[in-house]
Amino acid sequence: MLAVNLEFPHSYEISEVPELPGIGKFPFPVYNFPRLKSSDRGEQDGIWLMVKRAGGEPWIGVFAIGGLGHSTFFTGAVATPDPDRLCVIAHGNAYLVHAGSPDDWEQIPFHPVRDVRPLVERKLVLFSDFVGIAGYGENGLVWRSPRLCWDDLKIDKITAQTIEGTGYDPTNATEPMRFVIDINSGQSLVPPLVSIDGTPIW
Repeated sequence: MLAVNLEFPHSYEISEVPELPGIGKFPFPVYNFPRLKSSDRGEQDGIWLMVKRAGGEPWIGVFAIGGLGHSTFFTGAVATPDPDRLCVIAHGNAYLVHAGSPDDWEQIPFHPVRDVRPLVERKLVLFSDFVGIAGYGENGLVWRSPRLCWDDLKIDKITAQTIEGTGYDPTNATEPMRFVIDINSGQSLVPPLVSIDGTPIW
């Protein structure tokens, strides 16, 4: 089932499309994300959603999934700090789309998205992959953290000033690597990992 989080104020409704109509096509426009190339077949595998902005006509969005091996990655739809823009995540692929103008869209260059955290009081949405976190606001990307771990990043705690969590550490068989970043800038608040000669590992 699609996870939907509409905590932010929003000007649209979202619903899943259960199946194609019996006539073989919808009475509403259908948009593919990303757009199909001329060499592509007429449809693509993806998450099918109906979007209706208040006072506007509905449209159908087909959001391409992350590809083979990505079926366990996050899938859902979240409202964003921009009340007219929604975010759809399809098995790790994340798309920002204007609900009233579906030609106004972008794919978030952060892949695969494994976790999404709307922070309404901060007007921020957090996206995390295996090794880092990005914060998006009303006008797009606000900050992107440095690399925070080797793999398998997990957010454990969000405070008024920090984002804290753990990740895989191949050098320690018993304890995960811990990270802490500034929620306003995405900068790490713990010393970076260094090699034997003192050079930062990343």
